[in-house]
Amino acid sequence: MKITHDSILKNQKTRPVRPGKVVFKIEYTVDLNNKDMVDHAKDAIAEDVDNAVKYNEVGDSIKIVRDKKAKASDIPEFLLEGDEDK
Repeated sequence: MKITHDSILKNQKTRPVRPGKVVFKIEYTVDLNNKDMVDHAKDAIAEDVDNAVKYNEVGDSIKIVRDKKAKASDIPEFLLEGDEDK
């Protein structure tokens, strides 16, 4: 049985959907009026991503976040594939 958005919605009574997101997050607070600072932060993020990959630390930037506004229909189709056994 292929899992679809419709089947998730039908099965919410037996297996409720707990909305959330898996995000890759590296962020810096900047002064948006300071272009040099913004550019520096962008470069720093690119370097952080490069280093995370280089030193196998990508998992440190992957976070699981609960999102009460997310709906089952927001789940991308490719993530539904292979969900039959769960």
